[in-house]
Amino acid sequence: MIGVIGFVLMLITETLYSLRKRSRKGRWGSMRAWLQFHIFTGLVGPYMVLLHTSWKFNGLAGVTTLFTMIIVISGFIGRYIYTRIPRTLDGIEVTNITGQAQAAVLVRSRQMLAIWHAIHIPIGITLFSAAIIHIGAALIYATLLR
Repeated sequence: MIGVIGFVLMLITETLYSLRKRSRKGRWGSMRAWLQFHIFTGLVGPYMVLLHTSWKFNGLAGVTTLFTMIIVISGFIGRYIYTRIPRTLDGIEVTNITGQAQAAVLVRSRQMLAIWHAIHIPIGITLFSAAIIHIGAALIYATLLR
């Protein structure tokens, strides 16, 4: 059951935060609060999934756990890059930066964040694909093959 709760938290982490990011209306709350929610569920969910493994990393379940660890580490990297971009209290990027050096840091940070997104998102898709296959196989094994 702990694995199911962890998976649901991870699924909520990805879907709700992504939907909020794409919503231009701020009626769902501030982006800052949603990022904090994303980080919290993005740590608790994988931790619960790791507990679910009982420290056994065989087969597809082991691969799924590996992708889970990679996505969490990638999240820490993304959080570091994200903090390099100046933002308002609502989490909106500051675009008017004075000084050439500060502007260069902003451009570099945006480029790094774009590269990070291009890596992080496919890893997440791979993780959820492997997890869904794992869940399906576990259900088949638990019900049909008994």
